[in-house]
Amino acid sequence: MQLLRSELAADAHGGRELYTINGDVEVLHLVSGRVAVRFADRTVSLSPGDALTFPGREPHTWEVEGGSPAVVLWVIVPAPWSGSA
Repeated sequence: MQLLRSELAADAHGGRELYTINGDVEVLHLVSGRVAVRFADRTVSLSPGDALTFPGREPHTWEVEGGSPAVVLWVIVPAPWSGSA
């Protein structure tokens, strides 16, 4: 498992194109701010305290909404990068 805490600037995004990660499960837990996660067939808007679980290999991207920064916890299982050489 890999846990990442991201402090995201207002209007930050994961790129305009959908992407995948090398993980079976990805969880996004929104600590503060507003974030939208876009998939090929839907967009999910998150508020503080919300969590979203989805397959990491499902094409997606994200964007901070509302003109304010956001804090996000990402959990990826299994860890796509262990930090070792």
